[in-house]
Amino acid sequence: MGKRAKNDYMKKNRVPAADMPEGWFYMSDKELTAAAVRDALADTDYGVEYWEEAQVLEIALGERSSMDVEVIDPRLGEKEADAFLDSRQVRFLCYVTFQPEDYERARAVMEHICGRIGGFFCGDTEDFTPVVEAPM
Repeated sequence: MGKRAKNDYMKKNRVPAADMPEGWFYMSDKELTAAAVRDALADTDYGVEYWEEAQVLEIALGERSSMDVEVIDPRLGEKEADAFLDSRQVRFLCYVTFQPEDYERARAVMEHICGRIGGFFCGDTEDFTPVVEAPM
């Protein structure tokens, strides 16, 4: 991606702090595990703690901040939400949390994961926005 295209992409996908969802989802139509998400970060300098039994990851975003990723059942128990999951054939679902002020660092992690193993991240909002995918 050229510098201009990357800058356009970054501007288009910037989320104002006031609009930042408190939680996020990672969704994939593949059968994955938390280990696959961990392995997608193996070529980075991010510190990753992994708890296999719990299917939970803690990804260091800085000295005092982290992004927590927990594998959950790919059903949310709400008609519209489950219809959204069905329409995208979601077979792997994680709940993701981080501090809103860490969005730029978290977004870089999200884009890296999507670039390695596919899927997408979306806000835990009524319309599942904003969306973060691998850069084009």
